[in-house]
Amino acid sequence: MNFSYKGGLVLLFFLLLSGCWNAKELGEESYVTAIGIDFHDGRYTIYTQLLDFSSIVTQENNKAAEPIPLYIGEVSGRTINDAIFDLYRTSQIPINWAHIGTIVYSESVLEHGLEEVHESLQKNGEFRYTPWVFGTKNSIREILTITGFFQLPPLYTILYSPEKMFDMNSYIEPKRLHTFIAEYKEAGKISLLPSISINKTQWSQSAKALEPKNTLIIDGAFPIDSQKGLAKEWLSFAELVGKRWLLDTADNIPLDFYEGGEIKGSVNVTDTKGEVEVTTNGNKAEFTVTVKASGSLTDLEEDLSLDTIEQLITRQIEEEIRQTYNKAIEKEADVYYVKNKLFHQGTKPDKLNEYMLDNDSLKQITVDFHLRSKGPYN
Repeated sequence: MNFSYKGGLVLLFFLLLSGCWNAKELGEESYVTAIGIDFHDGRYTIYTQLLDFSSIVTQENNKAAEPIPLYIGEVSGRTINDAIFDLYRTSQIPINWAHIGTIVYSESVLEHGLEEVHESLQKNGEFRYTPWVFGTKNSIREILTITGFFQLPPLYTILYSPEKMFDMNSYIEPKRLHTFIAEYKEAGKISLLPSISINKTQWSQSAKALEPKNTLIIDGAFPIDSQKGLAKEWLSFAELVGKRWLLDTADNIPLDFYEGGEIKGSVNVTDTKGEVEVTTNGNKAEFTVTVKASGSLTDLEEDLSLDTIEQLITRQIEEEIRQTYNKAIEKEADVYYVKNKLFHQGTKPDKLNEYMLDNDSLKQITVDFHLRSKGPYN
């Protein structure tokens, strides 16, 4: 028994040791943390962002004064795979694709379509469907060079943590790749791909004589057409103001409310529930929107009754919902997923385009807003 016990321990030791023999040190591979994809003149351009994870760990513990080394690769090819294999020729050490945190698509590749892109990516056994995804009108190379505050690497920007900013200001919902693909492949549904750009005016670094500090910002969204992964248009941040009232994940919506064109105060809406009900009238789709919401007053310009405040906010929400619908329908973007509702009601996918959407399709908006507290203005 004693011999068997010792023999088992020896065997376990060698099994564990053999597993370590195949493990690689951090410096033995280049870790891609973000990729960008562009398309021009029939060729794909791939951008890769490499970070040194060992340096990140050291910096987090010691707050190094110097920024972490950041490398951007750029290659092009007739296909995605052609470009990637060309990248291997100069990568010096093997590239690891298992730690990609974000993917950035250029406007031109979105207009070309994403089916070939995603088919190529899924052939890589290391690739996962969990990265955050963005579109952009800006230079992908420049976006991938933006770093965080206090010499921190890009991992500490909204490129890698958009959900944290959404929790603070629930406006344009961030997307992971698996959600993004599932949405635009569903019949009658578009996916609103967040658009990311560079802000060069709001921040500066005082240690360098107020040198501007470039930061990243979500400035709108690309409506991605169902099935083919195509973007025909772009909607700005302001044009999407009404969409937030129909997001189940929206938990923190700051809202200014007005009367006669003058701001009267601000409210923080922390509880919303929206619903779209769809019917057909001949070859026309018609729908109503119902929103229930509540929040707390954060600012008040003049003394107003509780009823007046709730009425002003209710009207503001109604206007935002209609404003976004009218602007989106001009660009043939069904942002309230009306045709997808028809699909779930039994309309066949090939029949969805027979139903027209226009400005008159939105028949009614009902908003029930409750002000939980006037805060210090009680």
